[in-house]
Amino acid sequence: MIRRVRLLILLFFIVVAAIFSVTYIRQRLKLDYHAPVIKAESDTLIVTVSAPEEELLKGMTATDNIDGDVTDTLVVVSKSKFITKGVIHVNYAAFDNSRNVGTYVREVTYLDYVSPHFHVYTPMRYVTGTTGIDYLEHITAEDCIDGSLKQQIKISMGKSTAVSETASLQKIDLQVTNSCGDTSVLELIVSMEDYATYSQSAPSLREYVTYVPKGGRIDLRGFLNGIWSAGKVTPFENSRYNSETDISIYEGGLNLNVPGVYTVTYQLFNTAREALGTASLIVVVED
Repeated sequence: MIRRVRLLILLFFIVVAAIFSVTYIRQRLKLDYHAPVIKAESDTLIVTVSAPEEELLKGMTATDNIDGDVTDTLVVVSKSKFITKGVIHVNYAAFDNSRNVGTYVREVTYLDYVSPHFHVYTPMRYVTGTTGIDYLEHITAEDCIDGSLKQQIKISMGKSTAVSETASLQKIDLQVTNSCGDTSVLELIVSMEDYATYSQSAPSLREYVTYVPKGGRIDLRGFLNGIWSAGKVTPFENSRYNSETDISIYEGGLNLNVPGVYTVTYQLFNTAREALGTASLIVVVED
């Protein structure tokens, strides 16, 4: 009797073990180890720099071998720095219910991308002997992708040339890089002057650097906004000068069809047509 009971118990455990083994194998076979497959109508995409994520996902689908259509899990994971100017790689991912991740990479071109632009809002003029000058006080940099890059501007001092015993010209180089790795540079000339020159009336401009696309147009007289003297600006309506008749503009070889950096000079004259002060506008013609 005891032997019979022992055999029944042994048989019971054998059956349980067999059932467990079969169940375990079936569960293992049901596990999903395959990531979703991502497809795109095109491996290249052209968008604007302000395109939302939905537009970057345009023409893409994701399918899983078990869960079926998982397109709604598609996301933009990251964006590369520029491969070439205005062109990046966008990395995508899609997920299934088993947390498998499928990935995809395609090339995206920003059709309206332009490099970072510098903005200079006052003439780079100072009285000789002035200390503690903050050359970047009235200079900013804007980027169509990152917005303001003012805090990223780097400045280096170039060659200084004496004009007289009390005046000199100092070159400074500006550099700024956006998050995509595109760098813009600009050379400015700082004028260190005696007070008589610094206080002389000169044309005032609303901005001292401007950017124009190749083949574009520019209203040079439209930059005038008054008369500058000793760091202060007087609107034309409060001054003795007329923006149309008292200021001559010398384009200095400006060619809007040839990319490059040009300097346009504005010369102020008094009623006797005697030359007074000048202002310079840097025009950057972009390719």
